[in-house]
Amino acid sequence: MKIENIINRANEFTDSLEISEGFKLFKRSETSAYARCFVIFIKYLLKKTDWIETRKEKLIYYLNIDLYELYLQKINNGINITYDKPFLQLFCFTLSSLNILNGNLNNKNLKILNELLDIDIIESLKKKSVDTGVGASGNHSMFIGIINIYANDYLKINRSQQIQEWIDFNSKSINLNGFWGKNKNMDYLQFQNGYHQYEIFEYLKFTNIPWSLAAKKTMLMADRYGHFAPYPGGGACYDYDATFMLTSKFVDDVGQKDVLLRTLNSITNEQNIDGGFCESRYVKKNMLPRIIKIINHILFQPSHIKIWSILSNLNLLRFKHRHIISYWTPTNRRWDESNAWDTFFRISTIKRICDYFNLNEKNLFETNEFPGIG
Repeated sequence: MKIENIINRANEFTDSLEISEGFKLFKRSETSAYARCFVIFIKYLLKKTDWIETRKEKLIYYLNIDLYELYLQKINNGINITYDKPFLQLFCFTLSSLNILNGNLNNKNLKILNELLDIDIIESLKKKSVDTGVGASGNHSMFIGIINIYANDYLKINRSQQIQEWIDFNSKSINLNGFWGKNKNMDYLQFQNGYHQYEIFEYLKFTNIPWSLAAKKTMLMADRYGHFAPYPGGGACYDYDATFMLTSKFVDDVGQKDVLLRTLNSITNEQNIDGGFCESRYVKKNMLPRIIKIINHILFQPSHIKIWSILSNLNLLRFKHRHIISYWTPTNRRWDESNAWDTFFRISTIKRICDYFNLNEKNLFETNEFPGIG
């Protein structure tokens, strides 16, 4: 399928998520502050500048309103925002969205930024176990990096010392696989979690880390279709995170071209009929096809994770995993349900691969020159 056609269909799907009250994550969901950011990301990625310009001031206004409302909610519930993933994630998504819109934080949210800048970098990273690579520690590390880079580069608040502390802590705790964690063998968590620090390293143009080793280890996790998730059909985050690692300008040729072509071919053939993309079309299919997909997936995996993968995929067969649960919306989405998050990451994966191979289609996309995701 032509990439231009994929873009047009994805854009039409994204349009369907906008209603008078705001933006939905998926068609059945409520409106969401996170979804507003995802739609902005998609529209900018697809060069829909007219759409952005006609809504610019309204978007800037509600981005600030949403962020401050979440802040008040967290404070009223006694939650420490400096370690709270939902808040820090929306804060960073908001900064990225405002960069697209050439907008600013309002005064209330600038005070929150100053509160976040008061944290001790090393203490924060240690408390979230960034050096040992526990789940979601990479996200936290990226959030801290983004906030300090934003203050330094965009607000001209000198944060060079704090940024250097971030670089030193993260770079000196890298393991033998080029990521973070105690497991000597490569696994999905290491690249999917550790990708977040590499996002910041790339923005900072920091090369004194094992970029090519990390890419080579990531490539071990690819299945026969170029997907990188622990389950069949890939996952939007897993596939993008791996593709990012394989396509960075700081990575040498480690034999990734064939894998990337398989990834591109798979994703361009997995767009849903409504034009959006989902997490995976195969995790919750009818039982027999699902079992066959799981078996084929496991057979292609490295030997040291096969047993873990069998148990993990059997667990996903349970009824309680029929939906993907997130804090972005009260209503949970189905595995095969089109949504703004997965659509953004699938399209972003296509873009990274087009850039890597210098395809003409790379000109169909725009890059938000901002640290982190979005």
